[in-house]
Amino acid sequence: MRAKPRTWTQKNWIASASLVALMFAVIIFEEINASSDASASLQLSGSAVFSPPPDINEITERVKIIKNLSYSDSANSFLDIYHPKNSTVSMPVILWIHGGGYVGGSKDSRQDYALALADAGYVVANIDYALAPEALYPGPVLQANQALAYLQLHAAEYGGDMERVFVGGDSAGAQIASQVAALVSNVELAETMAIQPAIANSQLQGALLLCGLYNLDTVRATAFPNIDYFLTAYTGAEPFESSPKIDELSTVQHISPEYPPVFITVGDADPFVSQSIELVEVLKNNQVQFSSVFFEGTQKNLKHEYQYDLNTEDAQDTFKKTLQFLSVHSK
Repeated sequence: MRAKPRTWTQKNWIASASLVALMFAVIIFEEINASSDASASLQLSGSAVFSPPPDINEITERVKIIKNLSYSDSANSFLDIYHPKNSTVSMPVILWIHGGGYVGGSKDSRQDYALALADAGYVVANIDYALAPEALYPGPVLQANQALAYLQLHAAEYGGDMERVFVGGDSAGAQIASQVAALVSNVELAETMAIQPAIANSQLQGALLLCGLYNLDTVRATAFPNIDYFLTAYTGAEPFESSPKIDELSTVQHISPEYPPVFITVGDADPFVSQSIELVEVLKNNQVQFSSVFFEGTQKNLKHEYQYDLNTEDAQDTFKKTLQFLSVHSK
């Protein structure tokens, strides 16, 4: 008679444990696929910290935000515009592309950063795009180009000068931004991808590349967490290296002397350090101007997306150097 209660208890324990595991899996899945805040990128990177600059309240008072403008008919094609409220002169335009492993993240999680850029005298267009695996490569590249086409028509309404354009992004967004810059500056790549760039190379003044990946032949060796999952979801190929279009994603293969000046940074504890170093070597070989903020040998232990922790000295210093780069190449 005692065996039955023992068996009943064991079954219920197993059922309870399974239920807890299922709930945990659902929570993780939802966090990774959330696009309304920073939680997706936090889960994806495993180390990113998002914090606003100390003067965010004052910045918010000085910057106007126009939310959720539709820039094309593609899925999730919305952008936010940030610009100084009281500017009376035309300003350079920055197209910002968020990271999130191609499967998560959102423009909203980059709002504080976009506000800080706009406060320095820029019109910032912070975009969303369709996410993998529902949307595959080259979807985000096409959408970024569509966003540039939208800005060609509308940036002046917010004080933007489309003769002074920058593209920028973080993590996966940095890869997309770097490829957009290659698309604009490399006729052969544009022809291969069958995309007409929305802007001329003379309009593109620079690329801001933060903690990104730029060589799909060597990125697996970085051992970045879940890199196989992210790139398989994005390319639709398993392994991702087997995608027939994999070389298109490797910006290092499409750098030419016409590539725009680059601001590039990565933390010393970021698995993508080697990716940034590879890109810099290719930029040097092609005599492309660049400004880099690396931390090799500093033992600072700055992890992936360190630049978004704007309450820290290192992120603030990198942001100042970003603004210096923008100022030099905006003239």
